[in-house]
Amino acid sequence: MEKTKVPGKGLKKRVVVAKKPGVYPGTGRIVCPYCGNDEEFLEVAENVTITTRYIQNEDGSFTPLADDTDVLGEIRFNCGRCGADLTKFHKRFLEMLF
Repeated sequence: MEKTKVPGKGLKKRVVVAKKPGVYPGTGRIVCPYCGNDEEFLEVAENVTITTRYIQNEDGSFTPLADDTDVLGEIRFNCGRCGADLTKFHKRFLEMLF
């Protein structure tokens, strides 16, 4: 914490907030620079069409065969704890999907 002298008012305390790095050095793990979360994340896609193909079984139940997803809108990447927008790390997220 820094202290700054304000004319006529004495010393005033000033808090300096430093963001944490977005990726842990050496590991490539994404970390939220706002809350420190490195486990829970959300991928949010807007304007999505999902088409699922089913086959009906003899007993009347259904089994999915395949599905197609078309994302027509923006895709955001957010922290799962504080909700911060981490879209700048979305490319790294996609690289690490297995």
